[in-house]
Amino acid sequence: MTAGADRWPRYAAATALEQELGDPRDARNPFGFAAAAGRDAADARPHALAAQAGPRLRTAFVPAALGGTLEALDATLMLVRTAARRDAAIMPATMFGITAATCVLIAGSPRQREHVVRLLDEGGSLGFALSEADHGSDLLANETRAEPVPGGYALTGEKWLVGLGGRCDGLLVVARTGGRGPAAFSALLLDGEQAAAARRGTRRPTGMRGADLAGFRFDGLTVPRSALVGETGRGLETAMKAMQVVRTMSTAAGLACADTGLRLALDFAAAHRAAGREVLAHPGTRRELATAAALLLAGDAVALTAARGLHVLPAAQSLWSSVAKKVLTDACEEALARCADVLGSRGVLRDGPYAAFDTLRRDNAVVRHIDTSPTANLRLVVAHFARLAAARPAADADPGALARTCTLDAPLPEPRLDRLELSDRGPDPVLDAVPAVAAGAREVLEKAGELRAARAVTRLERAVSWSGHALRTRRGADPLRDQDLAARLCWVHAAASCLLLWWHNRDRRLCGAPGGDPAWLTAVLTVLTARAAGRPAPLPGEDAEALLATVLPLHEADRLFSLAALPLAHGKPVPAEGASA
Repeated sequence: MTAGADRWPRYAAATALEQELGDPRDARNPFGFAAAAGRDAADARPHALAAQAGPRLRTAFVPAALGGTLEALDATLMLVRTAARRDAAIMPATMFGITAATCVLIAGSPRQREHVVRLLDEGGSLGFALSEADHGSDLLANETRAEPVPGGYALTGEKWLVGLGGRCDGLLVVARTGGRGPAAFSALLLDGEQAAAARRGTRRPTGMRGADLAGFRFDGLTVPRSALVGETGRGLETAMKAMQVVRTMSTAAGLACADTGLRLALDFAAAHRAAGREVLAHPGTRRELATAAALLLAGDAVALTAARGLHVLPAAQSLWSSVAKKVLTDACEEALARCADVLGSRGVLRDGPYAAFDTLRRDNAVVRHIDTSPTANLRLVVAHFARLAAARPAADADPGALARTCTLDAPLPEPRLDRLELSDRGPDPVLDAVPAVAAGAREVLEKAGELRAARAVTRLERAVSWSGHALRTRRGADPLRDQDLAARLCWVHAAASCLLLWWHNRDRRLCGAPGGDPAWLTAVLTVLTARAAGRPAPLPGEDAEALLATVLPLHEADRLFSLAALPLAHGKPVPAEGASA
């Protein structure tokens, strides 16, 4: 094992924040689960939590070279998970300006970038005005216009469901400046007074407190020419690139909610009895919890790969970020549903030691539809079909890039947002690497007598082969068939990411287990390939028991349910509410 690999020094900031925020099971902790449930009941924002964690989160997605604190996006992901596992509402309280701000970081002038970073650093917020009520995800049909006038532009039209719209200190508006097509839109940065002048309607509540969705109406509002972000006609392109970062960062919310949901379900299962024995002793309960854990760990692997890929393979984010969004929303939703079945009626109570579960489950459901809807996200995957089917490697491809991406303690280059692309060239590096890695992995596993893991790798190989064949033999555009194929491709890609992470970290302690331990790999490949085949079945009993042998020690030792099992603030046992469940 690499020296210090079990401690994961690259995530030291997340570990430090975790210890600072204290034991979330302590009912007296203002940063704990009970406090989050109380705020939810009162429809209150997490002001104290935001004040404590905000200085670490507000510019955690802004590259250090541009004035922020981002050095590695996977480290930022872990940092956000630390705070959001206590209350996912911390994200709208501190980071909801990420889309608008990233647009400015990608295409804005030095003065605009400096202004935005300073605004965020001081606790201000930016709204992102893209969608319109009459057009939804059909962005090319949007009607809000920015007409040239002497010295600037006159804005006319309406935007809706703008995150932080009820209280933002600035607004990034994507408006029509041309006739047709993607090049017909430009981005304009409005200051606080201009945003306030256009704000219309009252705050639109959602399941996640603090999102503060609001609408804006522009009746010829004049903004100066200096408000233009980047070049005329590049606004929609800039927004699409920014959303690649946003989709990747949104995985932190799902992972945080699923981690806490699994933790509370395990607390309950260990503290209660049913039919004369501990709830955790029942085979059905064990299988449900193990399946939830496998889905969570699969999501963790996909999120870490996508986050690290931003640094090493930024063009791949055009696909990887959509895969991450699809897999994380579905996997975390299913994991929480299985935990809810274990908790039973306690999973919907608004008081007691498990009250936070209902809150986090609703928060997780909101994340599914933020920034990129499920349907729009799958359309983005479909847009890659032609180049994935061609499968011609790019001439300038770096053969070591994927290994650096997947080796979790390998150093990362400085993030370059200007290298994001709407589509990569050549095949997907993850899927392309499976045949060679699978052959090596199967040899290692068979030699170690890990035959179930070896068979799981073989199932992945077949799934990758199937997906390639399906892409190459696709004839014409069939929206429903393409959507189904895109969904299945996401699950296959996720499984491939898991294999690559296991392969490139065989000498590191993943999930707190000895280096090379395949229990987590077998479980995640099993659940992912089953879903790629359209069979969302629970884990087989033997795989479930093997995974629980890894997951239960993490729960008992208060470690994050992650490949990098960070130490958490030690919890106190949740009191049982009676002798039977």
